[in-house]
Amino acid sequence: MKSQIHAAVKDYIRGELLTTRSFLNICQEEMAHRLLMSTRAYVSLEGGKSCCSLITMLLFLSRCCIDQQAFLDGLFAILDSVESMIR
Repeated sequence: MKSQIHAAVKDYIRGELLTTRSFLNICQEEMAHRLLMSTRAYVSLEGGKSCCSLITMLLFLSRCCIDQQAFLDGLFAILDSVESMIR
């Protein structure tokens, strides 16, 4: 169950990163800078090869996210969806 939640959350956050970076019209290097991470690590997030840490998610929420409540609502909807599929 945890692996399914992890995969769904990783995909959700990846999509949010891509959408937000496009909306802000900034390059990967700038987004990485805002999230206090290397460009290489950020590219790995966008590419779906890794998932962000809690600290990175909090930095995203405070420094980049356009609508924090919508982000959290979407995240909780993903969790509910995965849980209901497993039951």
